[in-house]
Amino acid sequence: MATKKTKAPKKTKPKHAFRNAATVSAMPRPKARAHPRAEGIDWGTRGWQLAKLGGGMLGGALACALIAREEWLPPKTVTGAAAAVGTALMVGGESDTARWLGAGMAAATGGQLLLLTVDDHAQSKPPEKAASNTAQKKPANADGLPPGALEAAYERARRRLAMTQAEDIAA
Repeated sequence: MATKKTKAPKKTKPKHAFRNAATVSAMPRPKARAHPRAEGIDWGTRGWQLAKLGGGMLGGALACALIAREEWLPPKTVTGAAAAVGTALMVGGESDTARWLGAGMAAATGGQLLLLTVDDHAQSKPPEKAASNTAQKKPANADGLPPGALEAAYERARRRLAMTQAEDIAA
């Protein structure tokens, strides 16, 4: 079999390299910059943590108050569900923000649930116990007679006297 001849590559002259020349990979490149507003903000500081906590508290309280005011569901049910959601976010949240928002929501709605429970307990007290704690009040007319009471008593006594005198005469 015949072998095929190939041409040898043409030799090129090396280019002259400058003395201070640098390779492309060694050249400085512009650094990737973050968003201009996010530059220099540390989202993990105490102030931001408090802001996230307060946001969760405000959001949970407003949601429960709105639903209770519109009477879509019973207030205790809504508040208990919101407290459960806040606790779940606090325990199993993927990000730090979700955990702080959940902690605030659980705190606010847990407090509301406690207040609702205490309020219901205070309203369901029997009235006898509430009345026994207060001292017996003196009647308002204990100092004097109501107007016209003396004249009415005099008139009743005069009628009785007239009836007894009529019976005595008839007998």
